[in-house]
Amino acid sequence: MLQSRGITDLISAEKEAQGRIEEARKRKNKRLKEAQNEAKTEIEHFKGDRDQRYKSLEQQQLGNRNQMTEESNRTTQVQIGDLKDQYESNKGALLERILTLVCDIKPESHINARID
Repeated sequence: MLQSRGITDLISAEKEAQGRIEEARKRKNKRLKEAQNEAKTEIEHFKGDRDQRYKSLEQQQLGNRNQMTEESNRTTQVQIGDLKDQYESNKGALLERILTLVCDIKPESHINARID
């Protein structure tokens, strides 16, 4: 009887140990899942910060590019206006000079022409 009681105690102790091991495994799995969720949260937060930094830098660069484009367009328009003004002011004189050169012909012999 004493032997069967010892065996029963051993079996119950083994069941209790199995239960504790099972509980430890459950706690371990729970801690792993919590750690994974925490890591995912940290990764999402880090990714969000990086995306925000990237977008702000991108917007800053695009702003600089837009500003440079606008400045270039203003400068180009000023230069086009200056060229139009020069054209209008010199148009008459140039046309007169071209007509004078074309219409006033002075017959001359060429430098290399020989008169024998």
